[in-house]
Amino acid sequence: MFSQSLLCGIVRICVLRASSRARRERVGAKRPEIMTFREIIDREDQNTDSIWLYREGMFMKAYERSAFFAHTLIHEFKLSKRYIKTINMDVISLGFPEQTIPKWLNGYVCEWVQDGLLRCHMRKAFDEVEFHNWKEVVSVNVGDRFTPHTAVIEKSPVYKAAYDLMMQTMQLAANISKNVSNPVGVRIKELTYQLCYAIRMLYDVPDRDAQINKALDFCSEIKFALQVLKDLKEISVNTFALASERVVSVSKQLSALRGKVTAKVHEGD
Repeated sequence: MFSQSLLCGIVRICVLRASSRARRERVGAKRPEIMTFREIIDREDQNTDSIWLYREGMFMKAYERSAFFAHTLIHEFKLSKRYIKTINMDVISLGFPEQTIPKWLNGYVCEWVQDGLLRCHMRKAFDEVEFHNWKEVVSVNVGDRFTPHTAVIEKSPVYKAAYDLMMQTMQLAANISKNVSNPVGVRIKELTYQLCYAIRMLYDVPDRDAQINKALDFCSEIKFALQVLKDLKEISVNTFALASERVVSVSKQLSALRGKVTAKVHEGD
């Protein structure tokens, strides 16, 4: 038989645990209201090194810069976009079940700042340009599985110019006489393909400046090959002028990107 005081103590512990669990569930289940969204965005505007995760029901949600970090560094989670009238902006978010935190955040330093709010420190510094490039792309493609880097590059003027140059050289190489086709015709096709692919991979290499330098080397050799073809009268002056103009355009755009942490490739669209 339990004594009355012991029984009261057990009941009190149960009540406290239930109250704590209920409070946690209320906090967790609560979707950010107007003021909460404002607070989230204010925090994200200052966020340079963390994924902030908010418990919403059984899920952990990340918004804006936190979503950017999670999507580009952790996993390509499914993204959502919602226009929030009170703050007059589209908000990008993602989420995953709370029970999968160990799976996705293993190896990262994380801390519960408060009940329902988890902060995970990233090992990569935030880049403003890369974030805006990413958000521009996902705002159009939200809901689909895609590679944001590739999508941004393929919309950029520098990639379009390189791709048009590649298509042009593929066509002109087909009309080059056999004795010139190898090596000049074959080589110029290889060079324009390598140039186009090098630009396409700008976002996916650790040393972007080195990649730009490699692409510029391709441009230099392409200009030489075009000059040889023109001098041998294998291509017309007009064809030479158009191809050369495209090479110069690509070279200038690549040079402008050198030294930047993130290539702002879509500028000028």
